[in-house]
Amino acid sequence: MKVGLSHFTNRKLYEEYKRRLDARAVLEHYGAENISEIPGRDGSIEVVHSCLLDRVEPHHRHGDQNPSAACNLDFKLYCCYSYWSGDLFHFIAKMERKDHLADILPVIGEFLDEGTSSSEDFLSEVSRILGGVDLHPIDIPSYSPKVLEPWGYSHPYMREVRGIGLEASSKLQIGYDPDTNRIVFPHFWRGDLVGWQKRAIPSGYDYPATVPDYPKYKNSTGFPKSTTLYNFDSIDPNEPVIVVESPMSVAKAVELGFDNVIATFGAKVSKVQIEMLKDFDRVVIWFDDDPAGQAGERKLLNGLWSHPNVRVVEPDSGKDLGDYTSATEAAAKLDGAIQASLRMAAHDLESRYG
Repeated sequence: MKVGLSHFTNRKLYEEYKRRLDARAVLEHYGAENISEIPGRDGSIEVVHSCLLDRVEPHHRHGDQNPSAACNLDFKLYCCYSYWSGDLFHFIAKMERKDHLADILPVIGEFLDEGTSSSEDFLSEVSRILGGVDLHPIDIPSYSPKVLEPWGYSHPYMREVRGIGLEASSKLQIGYDPDTNRIVFPHFWRGDLVGWQKRAIPSGYDYPATVPDYPKYKNSTGFPKSTTLYNFDSIDPNEPVIVVESPMSVAKAVELGFDNVIATFGAKVSKVQIEMLKDFDRVVIWFDDDPAGQAGERKLLNGLWSHPNVRVVEPDSGKDLGDYTSATEAAAKLDGAIQASLRMAAHDLESRYG
């Protein structure tokens, strides 16, 4: 993935500020218990303790009395071996139940090593780094695949209503959470499980609706929505890459035999996602036929204006890729995709004359 100078500058500063965090103070603040210290293989020190994340996102049956979590004091990394691993910035965000790193700035100040910089200077500078919504991914935390085991079910809504069979669901590891009554779309990024989206379902003949059903999609804490792409790991860069809005549309595409499909997690496309798409030789945009989808399509077209091979599927009214039941019909839409320049001209005419 191509990145600019600003990314490397932010990476360097990010690492510098992470080193300034007092890891022991973080553990003390959140009340770590059953503590012991062991030397790491590289000479660093690790503090082993009962998992703190279990207090905000329960995942241990007996409160982790036999400690399975560790914090590396030198590298400022936190790991629960059966659940999650990430740096201390992301760990603090989880403990504070915040979705964005920018939301934990006041808390970070409490753990700052005052000998390296003033709290005010630290918070001012780190706010600029962590507050950017379009930063390239920096140390995205990951979950243990064991987290998905309780959700290893196939729900009839996927098969009977959406027409997505067991093979496609298995390929994408789609499951069902009976506790929340939601479909689970795990998200893998560069080989790691980095989170999931849980989608509400309507009532059916023999199953209830999700209550409450808003929002339609619920994300895991700190979900990297704007800095990654769904199904990215499965893409063949030598083939045309189809870009859609939702994981559900990707699942339907896989069911119909179209595997080279990725999703942007909604119509609000980020600059980071556009930069990722520039790395593919051929891109086909297939967004929804609604105001949000049209706005997202226009943003993609503007961001990829210099890309030599971008085509756009003109969506049918009230339908997206996830609504098609025939592979032949979906293939015909893809074959009829028009050049990006023609689609942009159509948007310009529409904006001028309505």
